[in-house]
Amino acid sequence: MQHKLLARRPVGNPRRVWRQDNYILTIASAGPMSSVWEGQSDLTRRKTRRAVKTCMDAGFNIIGCLWAYPELAMDIVRTAERLGGNVLFQDLHRFGGMGHKNVFCETNDYKGAIEDTKQWKCIKGYCMWDEPIVQEHLEETRRMIDYCEQVRPDVLPYTVANPDYHKLCRWEDKAYAPYIDRFLDTMDPAQMSFDYYPIGKKEYDPALQLDNSTMWSDLEIVRRAAGKRGIPMWFAYQAQRFPWHLVYYTFHFNMARAMAHAGVLYGVKGLECYTEFNGFVDPATGGRGVFFDEQKRLNEELLALGNTLMALTCDRVIHDDMLLPDHPSMEGIRTSLEESELVASGLVPRTSISEHTDPYGNRYLMVLNRDYEQTTMLTLTLKRHSHVYEVSKEDGEQRMICEAEKSLHVYLEPGDLKLYRMQDAAEEPFTVEYYLEK
Repeated sequence: MQHKLLARRPVGNPRRVWRQDNYILTIASAGPMSSVWEGQSDLTRRKTRRAVKTCMDAGFNIIGCLWAYPELAMDIVRTAERLGGNVLFQDLHRFGGMGHKNVFCETNDYKGAIEDTKQWKCIKGYCMWDEPIVQEHLEETRRMIDYCEQVRPDVLPYTVANPDYHKLCRWEDKAYAPYIDRFLDTMDPAQMSFDYYPIGKKEYDPALQLDNSTMWSDLEIVRRAAGKRGIPMWFAYQAQRFPWHLVYYTFHFNMARAMAHAGVLYGVKGLECYTEFNGFVDPATGGRGVFFDEQKRLNEELLALGNTLMALTCDRVIHDDMLLPDHPSMEGIRTSLEESELVASGLVPRTSISEHTDPYGNRYLMVLNRDYEQTTMLTLTLKRHSHVYEVSKEDGEQRMICEAEKSLHVYLEPGDLKLYRMQDAAEEPFTVEYYLEK
């Protein structure tokens, strides 16, 4: 069988300098975010330094210091520098803000902060503003991004958008899509990231799982808006128990797996794991926590798929009828199965598909089990006879699983996703491998 080596290029906003070579997996912070208010003890600092290594061992290729106290943030930087890790730097006591306010700094000294930290090779990005929403702060973040690009074109000037449950951009007010357009058009960021943490919200119903979550409509709104502007999309997913929620004792990692794979389904080029020192990190020691093995496995699988994912563009996402049925947030953005170019029928409850293409016209299909409690099996009827290749989660290689078939049998663990390349059966079979060309 012929094996094709195909070049892929770095991705990035065509109007910005920063480029992304490989799939990115970030962790919000290696330390407890409460330290930004409480300061930190010697014990907290020791735990945080240990947690940097835990994050790296779990497979994260960028470590954040979201909401960390300044000294704690620098502990993260120094430890990552020593261990060969990468950091997305933030110091809310000196620059930027969160939401609609400067949280701790009266003067936004981002210029001084960038200058004073330029010697640290591990710093690969600066968190300019966390969830800016009012126009004044969108414009301020734009100035920060422009300046960072001018003096440090090698690093990412990062920002992240709100979900639709912020009071100033609620879907109920039909304000979310306009907010995302305003976010992108005002700042023109290097990447388009947003977050959504549904498990434990007041409307969360364990019986419905994520069926009634507007996370899905947010993903579609952001996918379309970012794609229209040629900006790569990232997604921050929930990966921990939140102590103030009733689901604290029932949260399990397949919930996080389903949410991470939801981002992959929509074609994101970066996944951001949101955990407040209480998931794969042990909050008592900074060592390996309750979800460590599962988080590491997920990250390894994503990085194995990552080389292929970086070459793809998401064309459409299709869900079964259980997801947000007749919900106003999906008005005008729902894609029906009839619009699929690959699949004729076969979706079962709590399954979704998405269709992707590479620059050479090769076509890919993703299949997601949204159910994080049950395994699922489905048989997809294809629109044409096809050679089907599964992209391995172990090594990223493509292996033929169907030759000239018109159906595809899929077995998925709870919250799991599979990636297939679909080739017309009239063609001679071949496998594909991508390499980075700058």
